[in-house]
Amino acid sequence: MPQGVSDTPVEEEAQGGHSQLVTSSSRQCSTAAANPPVVVKDNHYALLDTGEKKSPPTVKGVKPRTPKAGRSAATTDKKRRVVVVGDSLLRGTETPICRPDRSSREVCCLPGARIRDVTEALSRIIRPSDYYPMLLIHVGTNDTARCDAEQIKSDYRALGVRVKEFGAQVVFSSILPVEGRGPGRDRCIVEVNAWLRRWCRQEGFGFLDHGMLFEEGLLGTDGVHLSKRGKALFAHRLANLVRRALN
Repeated sequence: MPQGVSDTPVEEEAQGGHSQLVTSSSRQCSTAAANPPVVVKDNHYALLDTGEKKSPPTVKGVKPRTPKAGRSAATTDKKRRVVVVGDSLLRGTETPICRPDRSSREVCCLPGARIRDVTEALSRIIRPSDYYPMLLIHVGTNDTARCDAEQIKSDYRALGVRVKEFGAQVVFSSILPVEGRGPGRDRCIVEVNAWLRRWCRQEGFGFLDHGMLFEEGLLGTDGVHLSKRGKALFAHRLANLVRRALN
């Protein structure tokens, strides 16, 4: 998979009307697809060590619906898979996330995707025959281009209803900041992330809070995608969370 990101801003990629689904795992396929962290005691995923001294990632959420000790015989027989799905910011994270065990880890990158695109794509990504200790979702950057926080929240709620059908432990990744796109978009991202944190707690989802870590020199020249260093850090944080889910 390519290790660099596209020079095209995320929101411009979405205007084509269709997104390409790029997956990385033991198989390859493609299909069309229409603040500083606070540690919470009831936390299935403990504080992760990124090797950075600032803003370590925190995942807030509840314990998995199906703990290892309580799995039924039918669940035990299923193949364990962790899926990371989202927009083009995931491009370049495939190798760090999947390399340890490609048979149980998969990154599904949908360039230009909005929240609704992920909702629609899940039925093609999740296999009823498998067991999912975690489904990690990173999406929302494209949606904030319209600065419509209420519509974004509504789309997240619809996505939440959809993911609950799969019985997986779901973790939402906070929207990363952008640069040079105006104060209105900045305010929208801050507002949505604050709401997303509360909503995940209410709904029993995990929340991976990146805070404002990616604001300082880690964004690319377009102000939306990540620089090479930013992408490496982002991939490291996601990979650490996936590793914890499978251990």
